Amino acid sequence: MRISGKPGGVSGSQSVSGSKGSATPSAAAVAPAPASDAVQVSSSAQLMAVAQEVLAVTPDIRAEKVEALKNQLDADAYHPDGEAVAEGLIREHLAKGHRS
Repeated sequence: MRISGKPGGVSGSQSVSGSKGSATPSAAAVAPAPASDAVQVSSSAQLMAVAQEVLAVTPDIRAEKVEALKNQLDADAYHPDGEAVAEGLIREHLAKGHRS
């Protein structure tokens, strides 16, 4: 078989010439398609799907917690532990890979 035309390009004037070879039946045989397709989802993917569903219905702001903190601030009863806050900030910073 010979294919002629521009090398590396596409052209409407390309031609194909030659003789078609005869294929033996065993070489041309195609495996039958399966009766049905199946999908298996890993347990990690299933867990991720459940987590996404829970996040979709969870509000971004926990109103009851915000209200409780607001009430503490208004009553001058909110006194967070400064050292615990600092440790938490450092721990979060290091967890993100900032080791300098």
